[in-house]
Amino acid sequence: MTIMRIIKRIFILTLLTFSFWSTYSQETDNLIVYPNPFHISSNIHFDTVKKDTISLRLINSFGKIIQTYIQSEILPIGSYEINLLGDSLANGIYFIILDIGTSKNLSIKALKIGSTTGVSDNSLKKSFLIFPNPTDDYLTIPIESIKKIIITNLTGQILKSFTTEQKTISIIDLAAGQYLINILTDKGEILTTQKIVKLE
Repeated sequence: MTIMRIIKRIFILTLLTFSFWSTYSQETDNLIVYPNPFHISSNIHFDTVKKDTISLRLINSFGKIIQTYIQSEILPIGSYEINLLGDSLANGIYFIILDIGTSKNLSIKALKIGSTTGVSDNSLKKSFLIFPNPTDDYLTIPIESIKKIIITNLTGQILKSFTTEQKTISIIDLAAGQYLINILTDKGEILTTQKIVKLE
């Protein structure tokens, strides 16, 4: 009976050690923002592989610091999560900058958008709607000027991002499913966000 208890304790300790190692065995520093694009709030997640001095900032597309979350703090190895409150932010492109020590920095682009339930500005004319929708290959965006197009999946992962003057774009390379398409001006201002359906 005593031997069985010892074996059980060794097994539990081994399992706990394995679980702990699996959780904290990150091999590289990383930075993730989700959901992205976001409407009201998002989450900034980062992992560090060693104890180091950390700074974390949010800047706008003009390089102005909007928020400093961490300023030159020494943090131990681990995973960290910070809430990005975006209700007071204007729609547009932002950058999250993670400085690790004196020589390494990671950055990720985050897109603040309006409501994702349809067209983000109800005052937009119907002629501004992207068509055909659903589609199996091409989309027409009735805007003559230069525009930035960002296509994401429903979890916010950016799948395509490009600037064009063309009104017709190809989505042949996307798998069948639902996506969000964000149309911005060349200055990064959101014109519309619409849900599209890609057919087989």
